[in-house]
Amino acid sequence: MKIKYIDVHSHMSEKIFDKDRDKILKECEKMGIFVINCGGTKESNKDSLKLLKYKNVNINLGVYPIQTTEMSDKEFFDELKFIENNKDKIVGIGEVGLDFYWIQDDVKRQLEIERFKEIIWLANKLRLPLNVHTRAAEAETIAILSKMVHTPTILHSFGGKTKLGKLAAAEGFYISIPPNIIINKARQKLAKEIPIEYLLTETDAPYMGPTRDRNDPRNIPLVIEKIAEIKKMDVEEVRKQILKNAGDIFNLKI
Repeated sequence: MKIKYIDVHSHMSEKIFDKDRDKILKECEKMGIFVINCGGTKESNKDSLKLLKYKNVNINLGVYPIQTTEMSDKEFFDELKFIENNKDKIVGIGEVGLDFYWIQDDVKRQLEIERFKEIIWLANKLRLPLNVHTRAAEAETIAILSKMVHTPTILHSFGGKTKLGKLAAAEGFYISIPPNIIINKARQKLAKEIPIEYLLTETDAPYMGPTRDRNDPRNIPLVIEKIAEIKKMDVEEVRKQILKNAGDIFNLKI
């Protein structure tokens, strides 16, 4: 398969795709779309590994930030051990990070932070990239990563202000843009201001689509076209640079 596009953060293992997952991923293969599928719970991590049967899919395993606050110490560290035991089957660790939108209790937020740091430590140890969730915690996430991380880092579906996005890029972190850039003016501004060398494309499927309908990786070309329009760049130039960025992060043969 010749890779033309990349979705660096997708959840094609979710049950909403059970009826047509195979059809979608085979269409993606024909379109040249490579998919990084992210786990985040004990169940979704196991389900994600099943997608390795598709030659256009690679896997990230992680512990979703909200999930970290609901797990016992044993459950959390058992899951980190599961990730480590599968290190040769994956290309990154994700979805992980901080979420202060849903988690507003100070004690739970502190637990989120502590466990995020444990995950960063694991990524550094395994020399695997991080695929990071930052909802309503963008400044805190960037500050922690800046001090701790020693591996390529993606801030997925980054919803922070453009100033924070530029700070993240200055630290060497990548910003991945989902298809809702078509309708989201804040994301359009972010894509305009972040250097193309630090941009990536994702879907966060089934979320973050260009409409309220279910999203999937086949929408990635729309993101490339919109970024090119915003930056006043050639579509092919944008496509190739974003593919290079992803290839560098995940060590893909492109």
